[in-house]
Amino acid sequence: MNKKLLFISSLCCAALMGCNGIGMGEDKVARVDNEIVYTEDLDLAIKLSGAERSSEAQIAGDLIAKAAMVSKAVSENPDLESRWNAYSKNLDDRLLTLVYQRYYSMECLTFSDADLRNYFNTHKSEFAKDSGEVHFIDVRGTVAEHLLISREAEKFKEAGNDTVNFLRQYRRNLMETSIKEINERYPVQIEKIVPPNAESYYEKHKEEFKTAPAYEVYHVQMEDSAALANLFQKPVKDLEQFKELAAKYSENKETAANGGYVGKVKEGFAFPYGIGIVVGLDEAFKDKPEGTVSPVLATTMTPGRHVFYLVKAFPPEVKPFDRVKGEVENRMLNSGFLELDSSYVLISKNGKPFFTEGDFLNILAEEPGLPKSNRSRDRIVHSLAESASFADEARSLKLDRSWEYRAFMRQTRGNYILAHYEELAKIKDMLPEDSLKAFFEKNGNPVRPRLEFEESKEDINDFIKFPENILKHEYYFNSMLYKGKEIEDIRKQVFSNNISALRAARRERREADVLAAADIRLYRSDLPVNVPASTPAALMQEADSLYKMRAYDAALASWKKVRNRYADVDSLYALATFQIAQIESEAEQFSMAQSEYYTYYKMWPESPDAEKAMFSRGFVLNENLHNDSLALQVLEEFQKTYPNSEMGKDVEWLIENIKSGGKLAEDLMKKIEAEE
Repeated sequence: MNKKLLFISSLCCAALMGCNGIGMGEDKVARVDNEIVYTEDLDLAIKLSGAERSSEAQIAGDLIAKAAMVSKAVSENPDLESRWNAYSKNLDDRLLTLVYQRYYSMECLTFSDADLRNYFNTHKSEFAKDSGEVHFIDVRGTVAEHLLISREAEKFKEAGNDTVNFLRQYRRNLMETSIKEINERYPVQIEKIVPPNAESYYEKHKEEFKTAPAYEVYHVQMEDSAALANLFQKPVKDLEQFKELAAKYSENKETAANGGYVGKVKEGFAFPYGIGIVVGLDEAFKDKPEGTVSPVLATTMTPGRHVFYLVKAFPPEVKPFDRVKGEVENRMLNSGFLELDSSYVLISKNGKPFFTEGDFLNILAEEPGLPKSNRSRDRIVHSLAESASFADEARSLKLDRSWEYRAFMRQTRGNYILAHYEELAKIKDMLPEDSLKAFFEKNGNPVRPRLEFEESKEDINDFIKFPENILKHEYYFNSMLYKGKEIEDIRKQVFSNNISALRAARRERREADVLAAADIRLYRSDLPVNVPASTPAALMQEADSLYKMRAYDAALASWKKVRNRYADVDSLYALATFQIAQIESEAEQFSMAQSEYYTYYKMWPESPDAEKAMFSRGFVLNENLHNDSLALQVLEEFQKTYPNSEMGKDVEWLIENIKSGGKLAEDLMKKIEAEE
């Protein structure tokens, strides 16, 4: 998803928002530089994620990391705050509509917070969980359902005590009723767009508004297509002969009585006399002389087949403007982008202008991920028109003072600021324009060749800067796949396969650097916040701790974070690769381990660990994967590469054992058993 749409996408995640929390205290979780994370932000994040309350420490850590980035973004680009303040006015109605529809109506079923809390406190046993204490906010939707059933006991009984269907029908009725009543209470009018300068558009596109070609024709109709074709095996001399054949053989009695005369017809339109729409008439008669006889043609409406005789062709003609005015206006509305004056009113409310073309253009400027099209305008206009009515109803219920609204607005602000900050970071990271242009003129876009230069700049920039370590790792790790190829042969393919992950890792590294430097103050002693490991040292320490706990998959994930985020730091990439191989071997992921070992000693042959990597690969191939032929090659290569190695005797024994077909190992086991 385009990063600049994230703040809008977040509006679509409000399905599980809580009930009216007006007056609820804004307890703080943490201060992160100049940003504050509130408990209500944490509660909202838990509900939106669908996570259990037991995950709140992790989620709080993620919120703190996000707050650090927001603070950094605003401190470096103060105008982002002012831009948000201006833009947030466009979101207010949409946000309140979602709060009303998704939380007040669908989750809380229009019950007040006081009623729901009272029911929860007096019926806690209905919501108990084995996992421990239940928080009201986490089960509020369920509380609303229980309260509804208790108050509508008779109707519930009439519904056969079917909880699922009763609740589904109740919600459906509630939404339908609210839409009708709110639209009547707060009328909003979507104004019809009348395209300006329609006649000028017509003059420029006259060729697109022509009549279809027409033909004056006779025909012969028969159900048996073979017999019809046989009838016209010999060329027809003239119209009189064709009329005689039609009168004698045509099975369409109406036309046969008049020598097969049909009249003036057009392809795509129904022919008279029950003939229907004929397929292939244009192909048969286009640019053909009068007197042309068609092949056997079918229709879409009758079982009969037809042969036509062309009397006269009528070429397409330009239709007059008055005849096609509606078609011209529809064409203008449904293709490309219709330019309107910025004062053009798109939505009226209470008889006054509410949303204009200028407002729409402002939204496009702040949401560049949205295409500048008539369809985008139409979607936004309909969304805002609906929001305008529901937002007024929400305000009348004071939902704009609810804690959910505050938390969701803060979340949306953060997403907005970070989306724009990410775009600014891309610009800051970009190579000089002339360098990018020179590359493009010589090579084009390396992965998406159809794109023009402006659309290709990010791809080109990343291709030029693509870390060699990623390319080499792919080449050696999948050496069998690339057998017979040089590294340069696979550069574009590897870049294309890895660019999304690389960009994500680059963003994570930027976030990690910011978090590592952030001033964090925690306020809640009851919440052991798990702030994500940010520095390479912290990630490696985390990986080591997980390894010692034998949490191999988690340890691998941490080491891979190090490798992905710091692909341009050779020492970290090498260390992570060796550790990944070691852990995979211990976790019995032998195939992966031997590939990582191979990659390591091919990429860093001078490293002290290259010797260990080559030995370990040979051992794994022999002992665990039972690939003795490849193991023998690796171990013999080891002897040549490291003739004075302390592991030389072990390698020699492994080689002799492989050559003996495993007999040395068998003899050794027998000796050990005998001694025991």
